[in-house]
Amino acid sequence: MTPVPAIRPISDLRTDLSDVCECARDSQQPIFMTKNGKASLVVMDCEAYERQRQHERYVLKLREAEIESRYHPEAVSLDEMDKRVAKVLASARREPSRACA
Repeated sequence: MTPVPAIRPISDLRTDLSDVCECARDSQQPIFMTKNGKASLVVMDCEAYERQRQHERYVLKLREAEIESRYHPEAVSLDEMDKRVAKVLASARREPSRACA
């Protein structure tokens, strides 16, 4: 069940900042600050923010892996990869370097 978001007037930042900070730290949820009845700012505990960012990075990596698996479905063993790398390195050693004159 999703928690009900905390909504507070932006004036609380001036008049009751310590309570806003404590609420953000204790709830580990964003606090929506309103100005004239409209959302204006979001205040969030730093640790909660970092966890959210880390979660977003994990989701992005999973999406990248899904896309990668869609376009490259075959798996390559470590031995096969070693052979491919050795072949590339061997061909690179045979070719003379082309330095600019």
